[in-house]
Amino acid sequence: MTANLAILGFFKYYNFFADSLNGVFHLLGGSGTPLPGFNLILPIGISFYTFQSMSYVIDVYRRTSDAHAHLLEFASYVTLFPHQISGPLVRHNTIVPQLENSNTYFFHSENFWKGVCFFIFGLAKKMLIADRIASVVDPLVANVATLSNTEAWLAMIGYTMQLYFDFSGYSDMAVGLGLLMNIQFPQNFNSPYKSSSITEFWQRWHISLSSWLRDYLYISLGGNRVGVLKTYRNLFLTMLIGGLWHGANWTYVIWGGFHGALLAFERLLKDNGVKTLQNKLIKRLITFFLVCVGWVFFRAASVSEAFVWLNKVFFLNSNLNWDITLIPLKHKDRFFLALAVALIAAFATKNTWERKFQPNLIRAIGLAILFVICLTYMGEESPFLYFQF
Repeated sequence: MTANLAILGFFKYYNFFADSLNGVFHLLGGSGTPLPGFNLILPIGISFYTFQSMSYVIDVYRRTSDAHAHLLEFASYVTLFPHQISGPLVRHNTIVPQLENSNTYFFHSENFWKGVCFFIFGLAKKMLIADRIASVVDPLVANVATLSNTEAWLAMIGYTMQLYFDFSGYSDMAVGLGLLMNIQFPQNFNSPYKSSSITEFWQRWHISLSSWLRDYLYISLGGNRVGVLKTYRNLFLTMLIGGLWHGANWTYVIWGGFHGALLAFERLLKDNGVKTLQNKLIKRLITFFLVCVGWVFFRAASVSEAFVWLNKVFFLNSNLNWDITLIPLKHKDRFFLALAVALIAAFATKNTWERKFQPNLIRAIGLAILFVICLTYMGEESPFLYFQF
């Protein structure tokens, strides 16, 4: 555990803690810099393969899983390329047995067809929805100080949709690539914006990470077995550390703490038998809005920038402005079309895992056309958002 955390901590968090400590040192009147900064390059996929290695160590230590005898299969699990860059976080006891099974290495037509469907659907989410939204959201976020109130709202809702379709698109592509090799990856998203509470949201969003944090962090802190107050503390700390896992920036810490506080508050209401709203639509809208507010901190470059953005969302700026002049004209139509499609897909349609991919000629032609359309946008793509984590 120390070895895994030391490698991750040095590469991902050393400069963050060094800069924070040096800032405190200067505020106290010190001179010089107690800790030097380094120009570190983050190794590809370090967050994911570190967490996966740690889950194996913890499971074997807890005796909830046996140690694996074959080093090659275990190394393949840790470095398996489809999920290596952006997840999902897969467990060793679901992947290694598949790699040890000789049937995995034979062609399976049903898995191949389903894998193609998942991959193309995921690619379409990324290329046709997330990137079209990003073409407007990125310029808006880069100019937060000059945003109008309308643009602040469009940037917030737009990024909320961009992140979901970008990351769930990647997860679908990873699942598809795995199926092409007869390897089953777990579901990572289950229509999270249909949630009626923040607790439900984390049961639907980035499921592999939230379940990892629950099993290896929340439970290790004592879970809900250590008294009411400590349960709230454990919920808050789990999300706080989960926020820090996403990046070495105070914005991620605040985002994690925000969700941790909401989870603890919902647990407090439940423990005291407080009745909440019965109207499911209103509950969904409130949950969605709270999630959107959290994403502002997740996306903003700094805490101060996030508060400037939120001031305009909550109409706290002195001069209200409803213009949309900062949206690039050439991207405007595609942005609003992609945003409308995203909202409908997120709230009113089945997700990829709920669809039945029955092979037939019409579906094959439709997938081929969709794939070609995605290829036409290849020159305009933006990187997958979760590459940075």
